Amino acid sequence: MKRHLITRYGAILLALCCAITAAAWGPRVQLAVVNTSLHLISREENLPLTTLQEDIRSGAQVSPITMEELFPDIENDPVRAIENEMALLSAVRGKRMDAYFAWRLGALGKLISRATAPMSTADPALRSQYYNDVEQVADMGSLKPEPRKIIKNINELERISREANIGNDLIGGEYQSGAGFRGTAAARLGIDISRSVNTVADVWWTIISSGTVPGNVSEQQIQRYVLNAYAYFIEQGKTAELDVAEPAYHSLVKFSPDMSGKIGDMLYAVGLRERALKEWENAVAEAPDRRDIQEKIGNYHAEVAEEALEKGQLEDAMAGFEKALAANLLHPTAERRRLEVAAMIKKRDEQVALYQSLLKQAEELRALAEEEAVKNRFAEAVALLKQSEEAYKQVGDEFPAESQLRTRGIREVQTRTRELQEGLLTNTLAFSGAGFAPDMDALLKENAAGLDQEALKALVRLEYEAELRRLNTQMQSTLSIE
Repeated sequence: MKRHLITRYGAILLALCCAITAAAWGPRVQLAVVNTSLHLISREENLPLTTLQEDIRSGAQVSPITMEELFPDIENDPVRAIENEMALLSAVRGKRMDAYFAWRLGALGKLISRATAPMSTADPALRSQYYNDVEQVADMGSLKPEPRKIIKNINELERISREANIGNDLIGGEYQSGAGFRGTAAARLGIDISRSVNTVADVWWTIISSGTVPGNVSEQQIQRYVLNAYAYFIEQGKTAELDVAEPAYHSLVKFSPDMSGKIGDMLYAVGLRERALKEWENAVAEAPDRRDIQEKIGNYHAEVAEEALEKGQLEDAMAGFEKALAANLLHPTAERRRLEVAAMIKKRDEQVALYQSLLKQAEELRALAEEEAVKNRFAEAVALLKQSEEAYKQVGDEFPAESQLRTRGIREVQTRTRELQEGLLTNTLAFSGAGFAPDMDALLKENAAGLDQEALKALVRLEYEAELRRLNTQMQSTLSIE
């Protein structure tokens, strides 16, 4: 069923496209008409249209569906559609023409070329043959430019349209007789295309140079124009040009909450999230009851919070989830995620506090070791440094500041330990006594290469305590007398 509907819908669109293009010059001729008009009016009237030629040409090549959207009267009354567009463009014309205005001029030129083409009222079969033949002609005939004039009313456009169809019977008769595009059609081609070119140039000149073109332009029409302008700039990636055009758009019409909301949606869709947020906030400021937009603001903040969480930026994530809740108290995930982040922050702070405590302990042990070293109590100093190193090693890598202090502390402790071990080997006689000094010195030198720090510490302590016991025994009599 779904496939059948898609096929049927596609057939309808195809038929619509064919119907729209069949009653006008072909796309190649339409573009040539618009392009020639562009250079004609730029040269004759010294207008800076050539700087916007890409946008004008783009407008002249829009799809039939887009033409239907821009000009709803295109089928029933194309002349009226031209008049309405002239009034609209006149109403929104500012001191400078932007890219979207130029694009609309191009689309209007395409519409005019349609309304001023011959055979628009002729038999559809003969008309299609004629337009197809013209589309294939490389030389479009000798163009006849005329001085620019102001199009004052719809009657002038209707006259031009009637004039374009005067020779329909002659051209149609030649096609019916089999002569095709060789007689009247070929002879009149230069005149017919010149008519379209001059009319496009005159309409543009009327819009750009004259006062307001008569016509009823509603606020809704201007709002729709502005929304379409935003869509054009955003889709084209011309955000810098949009920045320049925006003040003029705000001066044209008051932005409704609905407008700001739609602009925000367009910006968000192309990744311009911060600008989208600004538009949504403008909409909510005007209409606090717009829950749909509040939800979008909440989703934005929740999305940014999740991104911050992925980077480990817990405070930013917490702030983001809080903003999401402030925008939309009923956000489906923000409160749960906020509580989870709060637990992460608490756990992190506790871990940081533990690491800082370990670092402090390690520093205190190092200070005690230095006190022992000053007293030439090298074994005790080494033992304290070993405890300091163990404290340092309990600090993890999660936090850069504490990790750096740990790495530096371990390096410095190990260096100081080696210095004290060298002191042990060179000063054995100074702290262990003469009774066992030769044997101790030889033992240390013989085994130092293969002993690790713990074994060396234990060995020195054992010999040191033995020497203390020997000295204590020898001095008992002296102590008793005192």
